[in-house]
Amino acid sequence: MRIAFIADPLPSFKIHKDSTYAMMVEAAKRGHDLYFML
Repeated sequence: MRIAFIADPLPSFKIHKDSTYAMMVEAAKRGHDLYFML
């Protein structure tokens, strides 16, 4: 599956509390193709 995320720039993520980051990590673990749009 290809999944695109629309979010703030990665350097501004607060990975300890950002749900978008958590979804990206889980999707990557499951082998999906990830795309990131600003």
